[in-house]
Amino acid sequence: MATDVAREAAYRYVYMRDEGHTDFIEKARKCEDFFAGIQWDKADLAKLAASRRPALTINKVLNTISNVVGEQLYNRSAVAYRPAKNGTEEVADALTKVFMQVSHNNRLPWIRTNVYLDGIITGRGFYDCRLDFDDSLMGEARISCVSPTSVLLDPDASQYDT
Repeated sequence: MATDVAREAAYRYVYMRDEGHTDFIEKARKCEDFFAGIQWDKADLAKLAASRRPALTINKVLNTISNVVGEQLYNRSAVAYRPAKNGTEEVADALTKVFMQVSHNNRLPWIRTNVYLDGIITGRGFYDCRLDFDDSLMGEARISCVSPTSVLLDPDASQYDT
């Protein structure tokens, strides 16, 4: 029984990998290289080296993305809760304080910027939100940034399913 579940998970992984994830990884690596200034093909570099000509790279991608991320940092939104139809101001204030504490513990502004940067460069950015029981048996929220190349999207999905 457990082997059937493992076999089905392995088949599903291979299906998702072969139906677009491998292509995404190739595109994401190329985009990350462009951001880092590695914008020449190896064959072109070899031709230039053979003719003793320099490979000049003017990295406009880095400057443009740096400006966009600077705007994101400057225009960060602050999260605050308001009372709903039947809610109270005290509950909204408590929720705001809980969010501020979770944000502070996880260094959420930095994580948000990393996820935003991943999204700009590769086209995908992901958060990983989990309960962590290392510090408290009641659990604490842990939020981190996940590499976009390590998350496989379901090729059969037609809508978001959290």
